Amino acid sequence: MNILNELARMMLPSEKLEDFEIVKIEQSETLIEISLDEKYHAEYRDNTNIESKGFTRVKTITDFPIRDHKVLLHVRRRWYNISEGKSFNRIITLSEEGTSYSKEFATFLKETYGEFPSDLPYA
Repeated sequence: MNILNELARMMLPSEKLEDFEIVKIEQSETLIEISLDEKYHAEYRDNTNIESKGFTRVKTITDFPIRDHKVLLHVRRRWYNISEGKSFNRIITLSEEGTSYSKEFATFLKETYGEFPSDLPYA
């Protein structure tokens, strides 16, 4: 496991790592991007009516910055119910409603600034 992967595992909330696997990490001078795919959960493995059906468009969530690096989480997921003929997503709330911020980062910004500033270099 490389250092960036280890760092991502330390900084991401454990509930995110329970539901998602880290599939790629990219770093530049000012940005760290972590790509996450939803794991195939046991409840779906045992259900012959549920199958993985590719992925939705990537949802990008801004998370806490790390040492002058903006952190973006790129999340993909989708499931298909064969008996109903419908695609669906598990209900996992990753971002604060109405924002592209992680719930934890949105709470921090709201408590610190009283709003969600858009002019910060890491926001």
